Amino acid sequence: MSNLTRRATLTFAAVTTAISLFAGSAFAETDYKTKIQLFYDTFRKNDPAILDQIIAPDWVRVPTTPDVEPGREGFKKIVPGFAKVFTDAKLIAEDTIQEGNKVVVRSTYSATQAAPFMGFPSKGRSFTIMTIDIHEFNDEGLVQTTWHLEDWTGALFQLGAFDR
Repeated sequence: MSNLTRRATLTFAAVTTAISLFAGSAFAETDYKTKIQLFYDTFRKNDPAILDQIIAPDWVRVPTTPDVEPGREGFKKIVPGFAKVFTDAKLIAEDTIQEGNKVVVRSTYSATQAAPFMGFPSKGRSFTIMTIDIHEFNDEGLVQTTWHLEDWTGALFQLGAFDR
């Protein structure tokens, strides 16, 4: 084998290896878009135990919820209460976008108020709001931090909380 052929073969082997390593790492990226659905299943099924599969024990929610202890265990305690206050709830993920270890979910939440909420009595009205979450996954594949926005002001208007 000539030096030129040997060099060409080695170059081809090196390039092929580099491409396969790069492509392999790109395709090996975890599909957090599918996994994050467990977070929303918690509310769809009113099952706080699902959170053990998706959020870290020391999970951080930004902004924090007043009067809720931090972490996964604190968040698990609010799920049943939410289901009592809001009946026939529907949570629909409209868009889910992944970039690296972060997943953004734009969802629609609709329900009927059946009990007092934030000091406002129930009038039996329904509402629909949009929520936006940015979930950041840690190295263990669990959500470590969630930045959460929801339109509760809009919900309160729909529920008649400010009616005179």
